[in-house]
Amino acid sequence: MGKSTSYVGYIAMSFDGYIADENGSVDWLNPFNESLSAEGGDGGYGDFINGIDALIMGRSTYEQVLGWGWPYEDRRGYVLTRKEGYSGSHIAAAGSIDALRLAIESAGHSRVWVMGGGETQRAALDAGMFDTLRVFIMPTLLGRGLPCFAPGEQRNLELTDVTRQPGGILQVDYRFKS
Repeated sequence: MGKSTSYVGYIAMSFDGYIADENGSVDWLNPFNESLSAEGGDGGYGDFINGIDALIMGRSTYEQVLGWGWPYEDRRGYVLTRKEGYSGSHIAAAGSIDALRLAIESAGHSRVWVMGGGETQRAALDAGMFDTLRVFIMPTLLGRGLPCFAPGEQRNLELTDVTRQPGGILQVDYRFKS
């Protein structure tokens, strides 16, 4: 029997590898989002999110997303945190990456977005959860901020596609090698 849950990455980063500025803000992405929408598109986000039935995110990302008004409709959130008993609206489970994987797979989710936060990305990566990764490389150098992946072991990827997006954005798709 094959793997029933697929874990996917879909993330934007600056050319120098940051996903947020030093304060955790992603406002630096606004001009690029405007470029995409000016061309009448969304960089494929609509198609991507339609195939997602749950999300894994770190606690800081979850709290930031709540400030936006939970844009993920009825999709459940799984929050990576060391804080015991953490709960909140839209959270199906909170805890370690292993606890989240167990909860996700017990709930029968089929396609899970591992989103936001370099530590969350690294935890899922080290747990062997990623199947694919789509990175949007934004044509800007932030110079400092929060890295796309926290430090850790090397992982090799197989390039599956490269797409130019409006505004000088480069979309790079990878599959993780075994």
